[in-house]
Amino acid sequence: MTTGTALHWIDGTWVGPGERDGAEARPAPGEQRSDGREMAARALAAARRAFGETRWKDDRHLRARTLHEMADLFAARRGQLTDALAQVDGSRRRARFEAETVPSRLRYFASLVRTEHGRALEAAPGQCSLVLRRPRGVAGIVVPRRSPVVLLICSLAPALAAGTTSVVRMPGQTARVNALVFGIFSETESLPRGVVNGFTEEDGAGARYLVAAADVPCALDGAAREASVMDDFVDCERVTITPGTIQR
Repeated sequence: MTTGTALHWIDGTWVGPGERDGAEARPAPGEQRSDGREMAARALAAARRAFGETRWKDDRHLRARTLHEMADLFAARRGQLTDALAQVDGSRRRARFEAETVPSRLRYFASLVRTEHGRALEAAPGQCSLVLRRPRGVAGIVVPRRSPVVLLICSLAPALAAGTTSVVRMPGQTARVNALVFGIFSETESLPRGVVNGFTEEDGAGARYLVAAADVPCALDGAAREASVMDDFVDCERVTITPGTIQR
């Protein structure tokens, strides 16, 4: 068995010492304990930049196309993900079920992007009230060791569909799985640089940094409620329109 240092995927670039080895990548304990917070800070800076400078938050067609492309890549890597998850979980049956569940979840949220709607009503004679939904900014996603891929997608898919950018913290115990997932991010051609950033750590310093960040309101544990989860990633703004004016 060959081992190597697990790399991070930040701002469209592989970060970290050693060589990327998707087959048997494992974290270097000393590195992970020392740089979790640093990697979280770098990833958060990249996600903030991408939210402000790319058209991700404004282009729903781009978001839908990216989610479908990501679903295709996860489907193509189903066998590799099953092997990697089985090594972590010990059950090939559960690993296969997890790997097979991911593409459909991504496609589900891709469809929601295209069908999302707002609300309008006549608040008073001559006044029309609109409720606008806007992405909140950066979503921090803290993924547990158990069922890491499907729980990641339960949070990442709606976050991307809503228009946020994301920082994903993956556990050090699933380094081989992480390498495959980050590899899929790197191969998603329609995904703008910095929209999704991922890092691996063991001690939780990076996860605590994300939770404490004032402008990351969506630090999650992967246990998203699919029925309304997109609401966690948007702010609503009421706009009142009267003849010749727009008032917020």
